[in-house]
Amino acid sequence: MDYTKEDYLETDKPFAELFAVKNPFDQKRLLEKMAIAAKAVGVSNFKSLYAAYCESQRGALVPEDNLTCADGQPQELNCGDWRCDEYGVRRGQGMYETVACQNPVTISRRFVNIDTGAEKVELAFRKDGHWRKLIIACSQYANPLELMKLADVGMGINKRMAVDLSDYLTDLYGLNDGRLPVSKSVGRLGWVSDSLFSPYVDGLVYDGGPEYAAIFNATRPAGTYLQWKAAAAAFRLESYAARIVLAASFASVLVKPLGVLPFFVHLWGVDSSTGKTVALMAAASVWACPEMGKYIKTFDGTDVGYERTAAFLNSLPMCIDELQLAKNSRGQVVFNVYRLSQGAGRIRGNKMGGVDITPTWANAMITTGETPINTLGAGAGAVNRVIEIECTSAHKVVGNGHAAAQAFRRSYGHAGRDFVEHLLNPGAVDYAKKLYNAAFAQLNRAETTDKQAMAAALIVTADQLATEWIFKDGQCLTSADLGQFLASRAAVSLGARGYDYMCDWVAQNVNRLRPDVEQGDVYGVLDGDWVYIINSVFRRVADEAGYNPTALLSYLKGEKLIKTSGGKTTVTKRMGGSVMRCVCLHLPHESEQATIECTDFTPL
Repeated sequence: MDYTKEDYLETDKPFAELFAVKNPFDQKRLLEKMAIAAKAVGVSNFKSLYAAYCESQRGALVPEDNLTCADGQPQELNCGDWRCDEYGVRRGQGMYETVACQNPVTISRRFVNIDTGAEKVELAFRKDGHWRKLIIACSQYANPLELMKLADVGMGINKRMAVDLSDYLTDLYGLNDGRLPVSKSVGRLGWVSDSLFSPYVDGLVYDGGPEYAAIFNATRPAGTYLQWKAAAAAFRLESYAARIVLAASFASVLVKPLGVLPFFVHLWGVDSSTGKTVALMAAASVWACPEMGKYIKTFDGTDVGYERTAAFLNSLPMCIDELQLAKNSRGQVVFNVYRLSQGAGRIRGNKMGGVDITPTWANAMITTGETPINTLGAGAGAVNRVIEIECTSAHKVVGNGHAAAQAFRRSYGHAGRDFVEHLLNPGAVDYAKKLYNAAFAQLNRAETTDKQAMAAALIVTADQLATEWIFKDGQCLTSADLGQFLASRAAVSLGARGYDYMCDWVAQNVNRLRPDVEQGDVYGVLDGDWVYIINSVFRRVADEAGYNPTALLSYLKGEKLIKTSGGKTTVTKRMGGSVMRCVCLHLPHESEQATIECTDFTPL
């Protein structure tokens, strides 16, 4: 049809004729012909006018009349001015057609996190004749740069297409409010509220990252509950260590409802085949698969990794094997007990200029190794939170470790759910608090600290509840059973341990603490039951042993174990013709006797 200049400028007839041509090649060929014809009648911008007309037609589509229609799709969704079919996702016509993806893509479900309220969506796309599904955050499909990563899972997109696909998914999400099914989701384990515990919520879906999917999937039960009960009941009777570790696993979920601090139970011993790892497997089997690498981790990790794993487990026990993997080249343990026992991670900034959400947790840490987990100079806060149990060949955790390990590998994951379900019954938490308060009062009368008593009382409480609710054999741990493994107040005190260390150092270096040293350095001088240690030497020795010199001197001053002058923690002493500023340390009678016996040693 021949059109006049008025037809091009005052009507949409020529543009509608061209828009109605569906074949891309035919449409492009007709576009060139009509552009030439339009120019002949004085309209030189026909192509730009047609582009504007195509844009206007996008809003002219009736949304409810345009539904996704890919074969086998989860459900029909309103896709606005987009087309989603076997050929992918597109909109527009002919040369103005936009391709967002070469695969049919749709949203099959919304997920609302019961912990944070954040939403994620389940994308479904067809590849090789099959529909695949994956969960992504809403912020990911809203950001084309993040959306490009979906090419790694087989979705046919590139950088240019990612922008259009982002628009398509945004439209799809907004146009189908109320049509998409909604599911509860969670990105961690443990207490979500007073009445919800992950993963024991019907219909709950894991929406976290792949890095913790293995742990979440490991919480699925296997074998039979009766078989696990039989194996666990026999294991409990093997030793105190076995009873304590198993009880600590149950106690982990009591930390939050009873308002107790996170704590460690550490099994250590230089002898092999004492059952330490088997005990860790028993503890893990309460909740999940006890295979190494699934639920149980090793000490071959970073501080950030430990924090994030603890935050993911949240209320479930964190089981870590082989402390020796956390040693540096000098054989020193570099694991930070205090940081994990605080129950909160570090404050970290993000690339957006703000700070990330601080990870938190409230659980028990059950660990094993060849040495104690706390170093010599570990602070009182760290020592307070660890119950250490030495395992030897004469005092094994379990006799037949191989049989026990096989039993726990076959059956696991039942007892934890049963324990939590009992705990959710009306009055159960109040009953647990009553047991805890009684055990704490009894333990607190002994020569131990409050925090040690808290951890021990929680273990006693958990064992009593597990005996009553699960095992029903009347075999309960008592406060006296736990008392033998608790550190005394003196052992916990960093100042007291520092004083003992310095007294030992004096006995070891008596030949350097005399004015007539013929060779080598002079460290100070002995004077009866007092020893004058050169201030710089004292500070260096204390610091190398892991004790803060200023804090140690403050403790010694408060306990009147050093002489002071003018409010200072040092005094002056003449040695070898020079006046030196020294720390004047009082020696206990035992150390004094040892010093006297050493005075005949030949100088170094």
